Amino acid sequence: MADAILQIKSILCIIDPTTNQQRALDRAAFIARQGGAKVHTLLCFTPPQGAAAEDADAFLAAEQRRHELWLEDLIKPLKVSDIDVTTEVRSSTDWRAGLAEAVRGVKADLLVKAASTRSPLRRRLMKTSDWLVLREARCPVLFAKRSDDAGIDRVLAAVNITATDDAHRHLTEVVLAAGREVSAMLGAELNVVNAYTDSKNFIHPPDLAKRAEVPRQQAHVGDADPEDLIASVCQKIDAGLVIIGSVGRKGMAAAVVGNTAERILDTVGADILVLVTPAAT
Repeated sequence: MADAILQIKSILCIIDPTTNQQRALDRAAFIARQGGAKVHTLLCFTPPQGAAAEDADAFLAAEQRRHELWLEDLIKPLKVSDIDVTTEVRSSTDWRAGLAEAVRGVKADLLVKAASTRSPLRRRLMKTSDWLVLREARCPVLFAKRSDDAGIDRVLAAVNITATDDAHRHLTEVVLAAGREVSAMLGAELNVVNAYTDSKNFIHPPDLAKRAEVPRQQAHVGDADPEDLIASVCQKIDAGLVIIGSVGRKGMAAAVVGNTAERILDTVGADILVLVTPAAT
């Protein structure tokens, strides 16, 4: 039997310091309850400006303590559920940089973060916290988007079965395997989606269904940009989770904002699981 793609024993949960509605913490707690995973909560904040220089250290210590107490209150429900949960609070003049540094230093099997709401233009032009997390994470990333606690009836896995390079062929296999695992765990229906660019690259739905091992009606294809087709199918079938892969990038390529995983953050209403495979050398 092949090893599981998602063997989650430790979860890094990014806490949003601006709200009491912690979608990421809700998802992390749910996953931890399924398999006994440990949860490490991380909160990065930027101290308010305005304290006199002679009071700066005391002011920072007070802000640190305030956030620590608030986080301890947030995780009480997890402790009541006997989830092994730890906390970490960091301050930084640039909280995004502090978050990136913290993510680099933590080893986890899954990172969970509430997706930020950004306009498509802003997300393409600036390094958002989501962008930094995708660049720095060394594990799958789950972006929590749904505000409700309803169960997930359908999972949508985005693939490319016509990929010609080894990295993307491998990525397709990883996404399909993860889709089967997650669907089985949730008792959900697995759907797959594959975009193609024009009629000469047409993908026969039965071929996609066979490759993904799903019924024909759960295989979706279309002549469209991947992010547009994913968003359309996600809405059509009311998917609660989208699984997508991303090949890690190095050098200048890693500085480019705008791969499919990033672009769908603002176009789908479902939670998004991003599986990152190593960059080609």
